[in-house]
Amino acid sequence: MDLLPPRNEPATAPQLAAEPAALGLYDEDNALAEHLMEAAWPGGDGLYQTRLANALLGTVQAEAMLAETAARSSEDLAAAHHRQLTVAGVADDVGKLAGFLCWQALRVAGPLKLVAQDPAMGPIRLAAAHAAEGLQKLLGVASPGQVPDAEAVKEGVAEMRAARRCLIEAIGILLEMLSGLPAFPDKD
Repeated sequence: MDLLPPRNEPATAPQLAAEPAALGLYDEDNALAEHLMEAAWPGGDGLYQTRLANALLGTVQAEAMLAETAARSSEDLAAAHHRQLTVAGVADDVGKLAGFLCWQALRVAGPLKLVAQDPAMGPIRLAAAHAAEGLQKLLGVASPGQVPDAEAVKEGVAEMRAARRCLIEAIGILLEMLSGLPAFPDKD
């Protein structure tokens, strides 16, 4: 089966619900009228489609995690990841790839920030949240292209400074944590 790059329009609610059902991971039998009723709630169709699309994404990501455990080598894994980029339509365009990776970093940073709010989670997750936010900001600056023009750099200076602050905060948290630990021999 040859997968095509994404369309310019989002999928409809019935299409989004049909995909996990085809994988046997969605057992509700929503009629078109039920999808339309859900879409009519406050927030409109876009919110309902966003929820369905993210449910589908979670389903596919869980399947990818399971499938990737069978990868025999790092080359197999790299080929699988490249296939994802090809299907997403970003493999051959550096600017689109940076935008896609920025979106993925944002999807990592958001949940990490929520988890890091709980002091019981410890400093590593907090440092990871700051690092993910810094990465997301850097990729956002890189989205226009690999070698941005002077105007893009000028516009991105504030974001680059914000990224720097995030990364310095992440390093500071880790250094503070490590300074409180007993000395361990390096085994790098």
